[in-house]
Amino acid sequence: MTAALPRQLKAFNLYFDGDSYAGRCDSITLPAITLLMEEHRAGGMDAPKKLELGMEAMTASIILSDYDPRIISLIGVDNVPLTARGALQAQGKNAEAVVVNMRGMLAVTEFSEWKPGTKSTKTLTYELDYFRYRQADVEYMEIDIINMVRRIGGVDQLATQRNAIGL
Repeated sequence: MTAALPRQLKAFNLYFDGDSYAGRCDSITLPAITLLMEEHRAGGMDAPKKLELGMEAMTASIILSDYDPRIISLIGVDNVPLTARGALQAQGKNAEAVVVNMRGMLAVTEFSEWKPGTKSTKTLTYELDYFRYRQADVEYMEIDIINMVRRIGGVDQLATQRNAIGL
């Protein structure tokens, strides 16, 4: 068996509500997907066991080098669709597409320092209610908080809960 070199993000683009921000988006930090865990130790147990009790909030941040008034005016607007498209490539291999779909509310707009002769950016923080990750046309994760869907690796982890409560 030969060792394989890792896939690296070689290029990306961001779309706000379908509009391309190529050349204007410096970076995107995708949300941490974190399960909410709580310790449980009852009689007959020698140690605590952590129980999964749902998920923590999903937050994404974006740094733009553009003072687009349309983006600035989105603070407090819910259901803003964001799409990040990336090209992952291992050395000597063909690039494969990664598509990340997100939806949420712009909760924070942080303007950078204004200083002559320097690049001015702004950091946008989105509180997300939807996240989907696809790589090479395979969906690996879909989280839809509003519709109580948490599909990871093709398994909908909340299907039986939705069924139990009649959704």
